Amino acid sequence: MSRVEGTSATPGEAVPDRPVLDVRDLVVSFSGRRVVDGVSLQVAAGECVAIVGESGSGKSVTARSVVGLAGEGARVSAARLSVAGQDVLSLSGRRLRKLRGGTVGLIAQDALVSLDPLRPVGREIADTLALHTDLDAAARRARTVALLERVGLPDAELRAGQRPGQLSGGQRQRALIAAGIAADPRLVVADEPTTALDQPVQAGVLRLLGQLRDEGTGVLLISHDLSVVLGIADRVLVMTDGVVVEEGTPAEVFERPGHPYTRKLVDAVPAGRPRGESLSVSAGALPPSAGPGVGERSDGRSKSADTATDSTFDGTDAGERVLVEARGLSRVFHVGGREIVATDDVSFTLRAGRTLGLVGESGSGKSTTARLLLGLEHPDAGEVALLGEPWNPLPEARRRPRRHLIGAVFQDALSSFDPRWTVGAVLADAITRGRSLRPGPVRAQIADLLNTVGLDPALATRRPLHLSGGQRQRVSVARALAAEPRVLVLDEPVSALDVSVQAQVLDLLDRLQRERDLAYLLITHDLGVALHMSDDLAVMQEGRIIEQGPASTVFEDAEHPYARQLRDAVRL
Repeated sequence: MSRVEGTSATPGEAVPDRPVLDVRDLVVSFSGRRVVDGVSLQVAAGECVAIVGESGSGKSVTARSVVGLAGEGARVSAARLSVAGQDVLSLSGRRLRKLRGGTVGLIAQDALVSLDPLRPVGREIADTLALHTDLDAAARRARTVALLERVGLPDAELRAGQRPGQLSGGQRQRALIAAGIAADPRLVVADEPTTALDQPVQAGVLRLLGQLRDEGTGVLLISHDLSVVLGIADRVLVMTDGVVVEEGTPAEVFERPGHPYTRKLVDAVPAGRPRGESLSVSAGALPPSAGPGVGERSDGRSKSADTATDSTFDGTDAGERVLVEARGLSRVFHVGGREIVATDDVSFTLRAGRTLGLVGESGSGKSTTARLLLGLEHPDAGEVALLGEPWNPLPEARRRPRRHLIGAVFQDALSSFDPRWTVGAVLADAITRGRSLRPGPVRAQIADLLNTVGLDPALATRRPLHLSGGQRQRVSVARALAAEPRVLVLDEPVSALDVSVQAQVLDLLDRLQRERDLAYLLITHDLGVALHMSDDLAVMQEGRIIEQGPASTVFEDAEHPYARQLRDAVRL
């Protein structure tokens, strides 16, 4: 991409053979505690350097220190911290603001938070151009539309006038990238730019970052997703506890990891790992249950299996028992005088002890399908049967006695908890289901549930806000198990978790399925996760299931063009 016409001259422009980013012995402390301890790295023009590690490793603080945004109360020191020849630590506030957006483009993870919800996305880009270039208003408008087209946003002129809340997650992220590269920066700092995006959208974002790199822009990429890094990085730094423990090319670091922490990260990646293989052995797998858990028999099957209606089962093996059957589900929403078809003639079955993975881009109908399955939406056509009996459509009063048989685990566990309640209160509410039970047995069941999901029962007194992301997600699983379900809907259950924590949660779900003969509907944007966890796979596009069958067959022998696009986008 050619330099923006009318860009103001910036002191300290990069010169040949000088790194666009040069960091030597960076130290960042909060309240006397070092969170970054002696990190050194360089990024050349036309090079992508990635920093990987789990939450709390110091990678994001390192990246944000580059633009003077280490955080409130941070103490930053370095033998050298320069961007395009400018000493960042000596810059005034005004010069730092000029650096950000002009010399350095910052692309954050959560576009909905990073973009002003009250302003059209085109205004965000135009304001960056007004601050960092000499373009007049007409030229800024034209440049804004051109940038949105460049990042692959359809109907760019229309999108420029829309607010972030009117765009999908992938569209918002592309608009944020457009704002970040508006002034043609020499360095782009991309902090988890693809987290929670669908696989094809991820691939598009990575292609765009790769184009920027190929055109001479330096890219500093922060990610916990090793597959993302493999697709673009020239060099990789692995961080943990504020220090770099390994550095090299992606092949050197991931194919021949030398440090135990790097090996743990690599071993935890689900892509390419067979169904049922443990992901977290080297990372300390969750222990199996000490004995029968809540509602579980000594043979590992749920007690509810014995109390189910005879019509549920036909005497076949567990894997042949159909627990849920969805037939011809259609749901249409009316928005602003338009009809939006969310699901169109969707049919599938969920069997005991098996997982159906449901994949597709944002807006394909996955979440509406989940809500229809849970009975949270009524279909306009079609029906759902649960354990051989009608389930949806059906009045809620008639569903209520069997509602405990189907549960859910959602992506954002924290948002699904009452922040005023302790973990014990959350689980007690799920156990009692409005019934009056004696406190002693309820406390015992809470302890059993926490043990079952690999948590210390002492955490029952804590509030979810004070738990880690992995702990919260395990509490979410425990809450779903409390009602003794036969079916669980897993809606992006690990998309926001670090790779090793993700591995532990996936292993936990796999173990619980085996022990309790559960049927799972797994909704995920990560095809690597879907292939590792699923026996069967269904691909959705524009409200329809376009491909369905055994997971390996759907992936390897995809017939529909969109299913092949998904397959080609995954990095195994």
